[in-house]
Amino acid sequence: MRISFITAFLITSSTGLFLASPAVQAQVLVLAAADTAGLTAQLRQRWQASDFPGFAVAVVRPDGVVYEHGFGYANKALKTPYTPATVQGVGSVSKTLIGVALLQAAAAGQLRLDQPVNELLPFAVHHPYFPNQPITLRQLATMTAGLTENQRFYSKHAYTKGTASALSSEEYLRRTLSPTGQWFSRRRFRPYAPGSSYAYSNESAALAALAIEKATGQAFSEFTRRHILLPLGLTDSGWNYAEIAASQMATLYSAKGKIVPPYYTITYPDGGLLTSVHSLGRYLHSIINPAVRGAPLPPAAVDSLLKPQFAAGRMPRHLDAAEPNQGLLWAHRRNGTVGHTGGDAGLTSFLFFDPVTRVGKILVTNTEVQPGPRSLKQFKAIWKLLDQVH
Repeated sequence: MRISFITAFLITSSTGLFLASPAVQAQVLVLAAADTAGLTAQLRQRWQASDFPGFAVAVVRPDGVVYEHGFGYANKALKTPYTPATVQGVGSVSKTLIGVALLQAAAAGQLRLDQPVNELLPFAVHHPYFPNQPITLRQLATMTAGLTENQRFYSKHAYTKGTASALSSEEYLRRTLSPTGQWFSRRRFRPYAPGSSYAYSNESAALAALAIEKATGQAFSEFTRRHILLPLGLTDSGWNYAEIAASQMATLYSAKGKIVPPYYTITYPDGGLLTSVHSLGRYLHSIINPAVRGAPLPPAAVDSLLKPQFAAGRMPRHLDAAEPNQGLLWAHRRNGTVGHTGGDAGLTSFLFFDPVTRVGKILVTNTEVQPGPRSLKQFKAIWKLLDQVH
């Protein structure tokens, strides 16, 4: 899921433009200890004053990850330190990989962004109010397909206790979105034609990922492992708990400090990525500077991934004021930054960069940032401190 209540206080007045990145030698840098000792001390103080069990941060520039550090605990009882190598779920930051994978499959001639999704799916999905207007992959990737979110239903059916599920993402989507599915409801769609109205939807993202599976003949988890994670050397990252060493995993905590038992996201492409801040930093680096070794997309494709999809004068209805435009599953914030947020039981994640300065920031914590003023103030203070690294 994506958390939306933090959006307003991250807004500033800057604007962004997308430029192809120059060929800069790929490397991961950490500034000298003297350069960041003050920042680290301030962040440690913020953790001590916060409700967060632990968190890690990173700052990324075209020349690499220039700062990363962890604070607090991955497990409070064992006092296991939370480090940049600690692995946990990152929620809807996962969706950014769907956008990358769409362009990879398009470059291979396996699909087209404006292709009707029903040409790829094993079952038909029609907008019940506009059955003759096809839903396209681009509409799914910009949240304009007409699908809307029923959070109560999604929370009940799209999660399972434990670390795996007998129900596949494909079967969940068939039951939910096919007119013959047992969970189908017209109320899952807004009464606006595909492409004309914006509504955030986890199922839109998951349906795009299913189309990628059918177009490429590979499970989304395997496709992204081969074409995104391994080329970047992100060996600590994946979509299944069985792929991750238990010693690397963070324990998740509720906003009240109670342990959140392990759970699995059935529609895993929309929110089930398990990774570390260190690996997210390398991933974001490859987007900021697509000339780096192992980058999943060339510069022109990165521009296609990130460029605003909604033209002035042709904006869809109901856009979020804090996110007035969309890339392909990368959100454009009103402050000019681009990226995604993630929020789920026991976790919060932010990944954004400024296309003008080409500096990015990442923050991941093993608890839920709640809409109360104390929690928001703590999060905002930590996020703002990262601006000290230019």
